[in-house]
Amino acid sequence: MSAPAASLTKPRLDWIDTARGLCIILVVLMHVATGFAVELAETSWLDPFIEWARPFRMPAFFMVSGVLGAGLISRGWRELLERRVLGFIYFYVLWLAIHCLLKFTTWGAGDLTTLFSSFGHGLIQPFGLLWFIYLLAVFFLVTRALRAWPLALWLLAALLALLPVATGSTLIDQFAGRYVYFVTGVVCAPALLGLAAWLDRNRGAAAMLWLVWAAGSAGVIAGLGSAALAGAPLVALALGLAGSIGLIATAVLGARRLGWVAFCGRQSLTIYLAFFIPMALTRVLILRSGVEFDIGLTTLALTALCVAFPLALHRAVQGTPLAFLFERPESLRLAAVPATSAMTGGEGSKTGGG
Repeated sequence: MSAPAASLTKPRLDWIDTARGLCIILVVLMHVATGFAVELAETSWLDPFIEWARPFRMPAFFMVSGVLGAGLISRGWRELLERRVLGFIYFYVLWLAIHCLLKFTTWGAGDLTTLFSSFGHGLIQPFGLLWFIYLLAVFFLVTRALRAWPLALWLLAALLALLPVATGSTLIDQFAGRYVYFVTGVVCAPALLGLAAWLDRNRGAAAMLWLVWAAGSAGVIAGLGSAALAGAPLVALALGLAGSIGLIATAVLGARRLGWVAFCGRQSLTIYLAFFIPMALTRVLILRSGVEFDIGLTTLALTALCVAFPLALHRAVQGTPLAFLFERPESLRLAAVPATSAMTGGEGSKTGGG
């Protein structure tokens, strides 16, 4: 690669990794906060921020995933399956089994019938926290199959997002509500990469635009309330798209200063897979301790633990028989398709891509 090409590629990957890192941290923060809210039926000073991020947290994750996968979708099926789909399937099935083994004793009588039926149902319908991985595999397959009609595909995805789809099926409902963001990332990848480059060159203007977006979205959320967005799909879609671009701007502005966030982004799938373990265990210990605590501060501390634990676990199992928890074995790869490193945005072989 020539020097000019390398200089263009590196900042792009920096902001992409930073964007993914911001998204995964917001996801963990939301789940930790929700757990305390459900158990204690109390609010905290963090709640306004969490509600502000709710309309764009997952949309931005899907949009960035679409930007990352745009080039691969234009290639052959075999490469797509190896570098994306089979990896997501492997980690979904593996961690579905882990979730079921850890949780089945709390379901009814906790017998083996419950265990196997829950696992079987999870193969058909996205299970719990793992729905994001399941949907990504579906998004890649659908987009690759219909890639010849990008405008029609985006319009269809936008229409699905605006329709009141509420079938009770996680797969159908989440597909309808989230697919438009992934397709936007795929179809508009060149424009979004160009926008990021422009924001990086014009950081003062980028900061001003970011402030306008942040204040405007906060005002809309404060006026409507995030719960009311379910009844205003057009507003929700606009906030999701604008918020995703706002998060991209945040990532561009912070890419050179937030190296630890970019590291989390490169390991976003690792964090997503395993953060529930310390979250559930630590929350139970805190609630049973009887010690008074500030919900907001405790949420931040537990979020930090839930981000750090999967990273430490991943490092600890590397080179051991437990490496399969975060790395797909060579025996489960398609032949003659070289693995993609995390630095090129690859997902599926290891959990560095998310």
